[in-house]
Amino acid sequence: MKFPKLFGKKDADDDESEEDFDEDVEDAPDSDDEDDNVESDDDEFDEDDDDSSHSRRPMIIAIAGALVLLAGIAGGAGWWYFSEEDGDSAKPTAGKAVSTEHKGPMVGLALPPKRNKTPGKGGLNQFSGASPKGAMTPSAPRKSAFGAAPPATPKAGSKPAKPTKPTLARTVGDIGGRFGGRANPLGGSLNAIGGAAQDVSAGIVIPSVTSVTLRSLPDNKGAKPLGPTSDARLIEKKEGFAGALPIAGKDGAVAWQEYARPYDGGDSGKRVAIVIMGLGLSRASSMAAIGKLPPEVSLALDPYAVNLSDWLVRARLVGHEVMLMLPMESERFPVQDAGPYAVNTALNEEDNVKRLEMVLSQVTGYFGVATVMGSRFGSSEALMTTVLNNLNERGLMLLTTGSQSSMLAPKIARKIGLPLVVGDLVLDEVPSQAGVEAKLLRLEGILRDRNVAVAIAQPYPATLSRLIAWTKTLEGKKITLVPVSALINKQNMKKK
Repeated sequence: MKFPKLFGKKDADDDESEEDFDEDVEDAPDSDDEDDNVESDDDEFDEDDDDSSHSRRPMIIAIAGALVLLAGIAGGAGWWYFSEEDGDSAKPTAGKAVSTEHKGPMVGLALPPKRNKTPGKGGLNQFSGASPKGAMTPSAPRKSAFGAAPPATPKAGSKPAKPTKPTLARTVGDIGGRFGGRANPLGGSLNAIGGAAQDVSAGIVIPSVTSVTLRSLPDNKGAKPLGPTSDARLIEKKEGFAGALPIAGKDGAVAWQEYARPYDGGDSGKRVAIVIMGLGLSRASSMAAIGKLPPEVSLALDPYAVNLSDWLVRARLVGHEVMLMLPMESERFPVQDAGPYAVNTALNEEDNVKRLEMVLSQVTGYFGVATVMGSRFGSSEALMTTVLNNLNERGLMLLTTGSQSSMLAPKIARKIGLPLVVGDLVLDEVPSQAGVEAKLLRLEGILRDRNVAVAIAQPYPATLSRLIAWTKTLEGKKITLVPVSALINKQNMKKK
């Protein structure tokens, strides 16, 4: 098909071009068939478009439905999260019953609890606006079995109380930790390992033994209080230590004599000494050991406890003499861990003396130290000699327990003239009444062969129970219970 010239020169040739156009039109073939072809092509395109539209339509509908559903869920969750359940909007209109029936399908979502904007509101559910129906709510604050009441819940609108200042760590070099401070006449914490003034972030401290467990044990009538501590002649201040260090007095006075419980029974007869280790870690156990055991029983403070001065004062008020435990490195570390304040073979002599002085400076008024573990440290004669020489210069005595009783410590102590007592056995390696009873029978066997014997124990309920009963039978067995200080350098005596 030919098309006319639309643009060109406007001259006499226009008539000729018009005639040519007419001729071309007459000569052109019939265009009906060509139009039919175009229409058929359009029909095919429309059919293809209809097919693709039908295939995409369900997908579009599904996506749109999912978006609507997500938008509804997000909107509902946002409304629930930011709405006030205790506000006026949550209250039903007066005089109208609110229907609790749910109509139609419901969707359950796991949403985080809404934070409570009112301090202390919501009972046990601290993060919800109100306690859910059927949930437990705490009763009014009441005194616990340990004599301490839980903190009161602050009222809405009231100013929050300032947090108690935490006990500060005492640090020497790279060594630090929480230790005891000055005596608190009103008592220590629920569990001394947590501290009376523990940090807010420390969480709840659960005592290892409750007072209810030991309530049935009879109290001891006590004895005359020991003298006040500390004696100004027997302490020194040293830079870098928060507390005072023990020292021998210029007049010859020493701690192992001045702070010991007096004993004038002489060296005749059968004598037995009992030392309770670990005082101060559990308030219930420590209070029971102080108040229920005879005053002749010696007590050893744990350096990892707090309020050491408080425990020392309490013990001396009823007649107990007090020692301090000295942790030493074990060869079974880390199964047996003496803790971060133990003297250690990985340190040189100077650093071990720093650790020793750090432990000794935590409290004053004790007459000696008792070893804890030490199977590895006790194998080093050089390091052990340095530590024992320091104890001797400070006027203290040494009680060896466990593996130390059969290693180098007794030999070195006798060589340098350090006052010494050697533990014979541990009563509660098996902390049961049957286990303690078996060890007490063994202790009596030792006394049949020797005049003196020394037993070590922990303030476990079974141990305290059996010791209270056993000590009441000693008079009939012609055995005298004496403080451990009365047996210093007496164990090498032959049977009379």
